[in-house]
Amino acid sequence: MGRFLSHEKTKADLTVYLAEATLTYNANSPKLVITSAAGHTRSNRSMQFDSNNHEEADTLMISLAAAASQRCPEAQLVFFTPDTDVLVLAIAAYDKLCKNTSMTMVSGTVEEGPIWRALGREKAAALPIFHAFTGADNIGRFSGVGKTRWFQHYIKAERDVVSALMKLPEDGDLTHE
Repeated sequence: MGRFLSHEKTKADLTVYLAEATLTYNANSPKLVITSAAGHTRSNRSMQFDSNNHEEADTLMISLAAAASQRCPEAQLVFFTPDTDVLVLAIAAYDKLCKNTSMTMVSGTVEEGPIWRALGREKAAALPIFHAFTGADNIGRFSGVGKTRWFQHYIKAERDVVSALMKLPEDGDLTHE
């Protein structure tokens, strides 16, 4: 069974099946349910986005959650994902999401609010850039330094470091500042 489930095609087929079954099960639910599998992001409502890659689906998920949060700010918002990229994006966008937002991951449920408040608005907004800079979730080290150590430095970083990180994705030339 372990070998069967470890095969990439089996995992992909199972993910598609579970996404479709989840939407079918929730077809008449008052809850908005959004799934993303095999390049298709769909919902139990009329929303459907075909041909998106994994990273686009992560960003799309947060964008749709932010739009839904504007309509129902007191609702409970729960992301189910094993992907730390979604956690990072949700923390960065927390001020646009329902205040009762959490993420259920393999390791358990994480409340977004306390993390966002501990980081502060600026560091939370810069978190995706920091995450990408330190190797995102595809490698454990960048320049021989692990994620935990990088994050400890990030927590202690002065405002000018956070501002510099925020300038990295801007178009144009990167200045010395």
